[in-house]
Amino acid sequence: MPKVIKEIIFWVFYIAILVGLVYSIPKGLAYVLKTEYPMASITSGSMWPALKKGDFILIKGVHSQSEIKVGDIIVYKNPKGFTIHRIVNIKDDMVTTRGDANNVDDAPINFADIIGKPIYFRNKPLRIPLLGMISVYLNKDKT
Repeated sequence: MPKVIKEIIFWVFYIAILVGLVYSIPKGLAYVLKTEYPMASITSGSMWPALKKGDFILIKGVHSQSEIKVGDIIVYKNPKGFTIHRIVNIKDDMVTTRGDANNVDDAPINFADIIGKPIYFRNKPLRIPLLGMISVYLNKDKT
């Protein structure tokens, strides 16, 4: 078999594996972490110093109100996308949050809007610094 054909087969195989990984890793994480959105990038400094702009985090699903408490960091849906802030109050099925670096509380949200909360390691959110900058730069023009 000519070298050129071997090279083409190699690259087709390589790209197929790469596409498979890019597709299957998020799907696998969604299954394991029990959430439709298992990954997030921190796009602002509102949670400094716990989470920094450009951090990448993994999110585990929250399916009952008993899984959250005041002081937890949560990820929730809002009209602009997602917010990652700390719970400051829970009353009935309404949850109030605030970014650690912010001076005012966010508007209360319904428990149903909560996506999940970060995975923790040694009592701190597990974060990969700078990996989330890819998302920050890709979404820069959308804000």
